[in-house]
Amino acid sequence: MAESEPFSRRFFNALMGLGFVGTLGGLAGTALAYLWPMPDAVTTSEFLSTTRGKVAGAELGENEGVVGRSPMGKVLVVRKDGALRGVQATCTHLGCTVAWNGESGEIECPCHGARYALDGQVLKGPARDPLAQVEVREETEGLRILGPVS
Repeated sequence: MAESEPFSRRFFNALMGLGFVGTLGGLAGTALAYLWPMPDAVTTSEFLSTTRGKVAGAELGENEGVVGRSPMGKVLVVRKDGALRGVQATCTHLGCTVAWNGESGEIECPCHGARYALDGQVLKGPARDPLAQVEVREETEGLRILGPVS
């Protein structure tokens, strides 16, 4: 019985060592993936995209909005009075993602209550700077984000 005890202890130590190395490898892999994210098709496409894919203009009804990704970052697109209007979807206060409220007709930040008009101007703080306007074009492939409004 004395001979089996060292074997089981060595086996246990080896198993614990493998578990430790595996855990460290997982943590290192996660850290590297965070520091060097792989480019994806969403950020390289000129079209507004969500987790479900490209956003088609027909998906947006009157007084509805959608936040998606584009080469410019997060963009909020709203259909109001038949026209598409776009603004950067990152609040200028602390960087939260804003959303369209069709009932109030305002863009709202859920974090600290900042409110913006559809043209990006600040209606209520704590934000001080307006949201940048973005030019949006409806095409058959989806909503093309052309860049900042000049």
